[in-house]
Amino acid sequence: MSLQITTPVRAGNRGLQFAVDRLRLSVGGCSAMGRDTEPSTANRSGFVLWEMLLALGIFCMGAIALTSALQQAVDTVILIHDESEVRQDLESILAEATVNKLQPGKTAIFMGDRRIQYEREVVSLSAKNSRGQPVANLWQVTVRASWSARNRVRTSQAQQVLFQP
Repeated sequence: MSLQITTPVRAGNRGLQFAVDRLRLSVGGCSAMGRDTEPSTANRSGFVLWEMLLALGIFCMGAIALTSALQQAVDTVILIHDESEVRQDLESILAEATVNKLQPGKTAIFMGDRRIQYEREVVSLSAKNSRGQPVANLWQVTVRASWSARNRVRTSQAQQVLFQP
């Protein structure tokens, strides 16, 4: 709605100018030249609410992305820790095999919290030396580990050939 009031303003017409200004304010912010340049209080409050909702939405999306990235980082750290633990345990089981008298067959080995299952397999190898003579007491030791991480079954193995006189 546009309301235009045109009255000549003279030096003695100050009272009339005051009445026109009051009328302009009571009509809702219309001026003699058209719409007022300042937004009304109701429009400004709605704009601030819109800005707040937009900022809150952006903040929530950032928080969700950060949480997802943090979860992936934790999963990666757990995976690296498990693989390091398995590597150390495989080395330990192979080192123990060099000390003990070996017998062919499979053996389950329990270590730590039993979350990781280990299996040692010992097989007798038939090999010949450079003179063509058979070599006795030559063993192939294979150690396998299996565990569950990130809803997947993971496996690792180490193998060593040992001679026990």
